[in-house]
Amino acid sequence: MPRWRVDFNPESLYFVTTTAVRKAHIFRRDVIKRILVDSLSYMRTQHWIELYAFVVMPNHLHFIARCLPDHPLADVLRDFKKYTAKQIIRQYQAEDNRQVLAFLAEAVPRPQKQRYKVWDDDYDAKEVFTPEFLKQKMDYIHNNPLQPHWCLVERAEEYPWSSARFYLMDEPALIALDDARRLMI
Repeated sequence: MPRWRVDFNPESLYFVTTTAVRKAHIFRRDVIKRILVDSLSYMRTQHWIELYAFVVMPNHLHFIARCLPDHPLADVLRDFKKYTAKQIIRQYQAEDNRQVLAFLAEAVPRPQKQRYKVWDDDYDAKEVFTPEFLKQKMDYIHNNPLQPHWCLVERAEEYPWSSARFYLMDEPALIALDDARRLMI
């Protein structure tokens, strides 16, 4: 069952996970990852969220954020998924990638209302209560590309589609971030 609303505490940070439909690896190409990263950046620059950490994986996305006033988490995720789905579909259409488009079409539960489905309906959002939990989730995010079933890089800071470089090397990430270190004092 989709989670359309969660108890939203505007003061809290959330560790969010959202996944591609059927856990398909439709985010594996850089051009698609760029759509997701640019959309996270847009939400930050438009003052929907404070963004502290992120990683884009081949079939899912993790990030830590605080939603700003008048932007509940469910609304932010709805708009993020809607916009990125349209952009991802446009990209695959421009490439005439019939295999991926057929897969996305087959995933639609009610074709009369929607042509393609990019995202799983659900998402997971865990409220971050303590600096220790924040650090644990940031470590998880940054080490996700190193997990044995992914093996995307040898060191976390080598993976460009995360905030690891910002925290581990004090170098800019692909997008501007809010610094979580100031919250762990």
